[in-house]
Amino acid sequence: MEWAEWEPLYHRIMDDLGFDVRADVESAEILSRAVVSKRIPKYCTIVEMLGQRVSIIGAAESLEDDIGTLSEEYTTISAGSATARLMKIGIVPDMLVTDLDGDVDYEIEAIEKGTLAFIHAHGDNMARISEVVPRLTKPFVPTVQCKPFGNIYNFGGFTDGDRAVLIASHFGVKHIRVVGWDLDHPYPKEGSDPVMKSKKMNWARKIVSGHIDNI
Repeated sequence: MEWAEWEPLYHRIMDDLGFDVRADVESAEILSRAVVSKRIPKYCTIVEMLGQRVSIIGAAESLEDDIGTLSEEYTTISAGSATARLMKIGIVPDMLVTDLDGDVDYEIEAIEKGTLAFIHAHGDNMARISEVVPRLTKPFVPTVQCKPFGNIYNFGGFTDGDRAVLIASHFGVKHIRVVGWDLDHPYPKEGSDPVMKSKKMNWARKIVSGHIDNI
């Protein structure tokens, strides 16, 4: 999704959730400075890694049971805290999408083992960006939800899951399926506001509509 298409939806989401666009921009600037010395993968490299079939893995309570439906024909992208749960059972995803609000040590381990990461900046994770990004030694793709600039990108999306869907779509993936998703009953996260989480999931459902084969 290009910025011109994403911008009006982004502002609607920010207004609905009461978030500050200026904080997103500040976080984006921090990520941009942090990634200056890092090598960002080329567009063609990302397209080749994704292929034409992708499974996007979410962090539903049923995740560990649902992974039995994974197919080797599909590139795996873990979204958010799904990465840590996969790593704990010995599954290293091909790619991951994160805003660094989960168990980042497992995410760093996956990246060091060859997982391509899309690392996201928003108004609530400035400290995490400053802490985690300098620890990385592998290339990654820096993403934002505000207007992109310089060396950072916006493919659309607001949560890790729907952002992963739009990333795959942006790079031309033809078949996108989800595994371990439950937008009606999101996996509880310590300290998370269930009302806010429900609002985010409602937006996620709207964002991914029309992009997924099995939802």
